[in-house]
Amino acid sequence: RAESRAAWLGIEAEAARLDAASAANWPTLTGQFSFTRSQALSSSGASVPVLHRYGPSLGLAYVLYDFGARAAGIDAQRYQLIAALLSNNRTLQDIVTGVETAWFALQAAQAQADAQTQQLAALGASFDAVEVRVQSGLASRADALRARAALAEAELASRAAMRDIAKAEAQLKQAAGIAQTQSLLLDWPNTLPPDLDAATLLADLLAEAERQRPDLHALRAAAARAKSEADRARAARWPSLSLAANAGRTLFLEDERSPSNTYNVGVTLSVPLFDGGRLAAEARAAERDAERFAAAADAQQQTVALEVVQGFEEVRYAQSARAGITLQFDSADESARAAEARYKAGFGSLLEWLSAQADLARARQAQAQADSDWLAAFSRLNHALGRLPAALTESPL
Repeated sequence: RAESRAAWLGIEAEAARLDAASAANWPTLTGQFSFTRSQALSSSGASVPVLHRYGPSLGLAYVLYDFGARAAGIDAQRYQLIAALLSNNRTLQDIVTGVETAWFALQAAQAQADAQTQQLAALGASFDAVEVRVQSGLASRADALRARAALAEAELASRAAMRDIAKAEAQLKQAAGIAQTQSLLLDWPNTLPPDLDAATLLADLLAEAERQRPDLHALRAAAARAKSEADRARAARWPSLSLAANAGRTLFLEDERSPSNTYNVGVTLSVPLFDGGRLAAEARAAERDAERFAAAADAQQQTVALEVVQGFEEVRYAQSARAGITLQFDSADESARAAEARYKAGFGSLLEWLSAQADLARARQAQAQADSDWLAAFSRLNHALGRLPAALTESPL
């Protein structure tokens, strides 16, 4: 996915900036090679020879003490890298959740298609049974037309289910970053998650989300970075002590001149006297940024809590709905069998049989959707908690 590649490239850029900031702790060594042509001016009018000088030199510069300005800058960049890593983690979680959602939707579409196929087969058998009774004079032509209409409606629903499968597969390809022209061969078993433990407390889930949500920690890391930036700006207003050294050798093209060596070592104290208030303004701006990110983290914490509560309630509902839908399917199946038996025995009407079959079809579709809703609800709660997908079955709720 392009989103994950972009996030990872951003991480690499922040890591490079951290290396650049850390380089301030090391001395700077500079090598030079110079060549000059010079001729002095003579006040007496005598001829002055031209001199050609050349030679290498080596310079060393090192900041000995700066009241923590370098350390604060390095800390700021380190927190920036941490924030980028955490944001990338959340991006990956979003992508995984999108793929999971698309996969569960595809599974639901396939289950709906299977339910429509079963309904189509049942209505086909009903139509054949009605035809037999019509030919035997035990049913009217109106019953045959009604059965044929129900069969045609089921055929249209089956085609619509196949269309939904194709659309769900296209959505899965888009979520996974797969080309739409590439065919998919998917045969993964769906393992249903365990039932929600009745002893699970919402407060425990909220605490877990606060510990694990990477986007929440990314905002806190951004606030820490801003605080370090403020410390750097304040430290830069104090003097700094630097060491400077230089060594060089000067040679001449003229043979009568002898080479010479130069060495110097010195310590420089730099005192910032006036900068127009730039450093003070930078410190204030960084402090306000730290407060802004802290406020954003508080707001995000409330959003996280809302997502966890909603996910928790969705899981509880999906769990209870599966039990109710199982009872609905069993009742509808038994009712359809009874209506079929009564119709074939001549005691029931075709309308009653078709109505029972329609109820059974709705129960099949609800049962097919229930498992997908169950998985999707756990996926959303998993995402709200900031868990990895593998933690879904490894960490019981």
